[in-house]
Formats: sequence, C-alpha cells, structure tokens
Amino acid sequence: MTHLRYRLWKIIEHYGEDAQTDMCIEECSELIKALLKNRRYRTDKEKEEIIDELADVSIMVEQMKMIFDVEKEVAEAIDRKVDRQIERIRNV
Repeated sequence: MTHLRYRLWKIIEHYGEDAQTDMCIEECSELIKALLKNRRYRTDKEKEEIIDELADVSIMVEQMKMIFDVEKEVAEAIDRKVDRQIERIRNV
C-alpha cells in the first residue's frame, strides 16, 4: 500500500464512508462553482481556486474508488472512454 493510499484509508476510517461520500459530492459542487466563476472573471485568484478544488476532488475521487473497491474498473473505464473519444475525433 502506498503512503498516500494508507493516509486516505486513515481519513476514511476516521470520518466513515458515508461522510466521505457526502464530502465528495460537496467538493464536486465547489469545483463546479469555481469553474463557472473562472469563466466570468479569469483572474489568478480564480485559477488558484480551481487548483485547490481540483485537488480536493482528486482526493475524494481516490477515496471513492477505494470505498467502492473499483480502482481497476475505473482505470479500465477511463481507458475505454478516452479511446472512444479519440475514435470520434478521427471520424469527424
């Protein structure tokens, strides 16, 4: 187990799976707001907010993959979806 994975499990164990799932939803919402705000203002402040929110969402996504025990399946789905999109681009 990597050091990051170990620390993420500690967080999951402390707060619980349901609480971390709720936090994932909240963090996704905050990223959406930051992205929309950036479309209006495009300042360094908004860029920093996007960086922070992307980090938060990335952490929560890693925890969701761990909680649902789907890390391999998600990696495979990402590969499949990226390949499908590349194929669509080629066919335009």
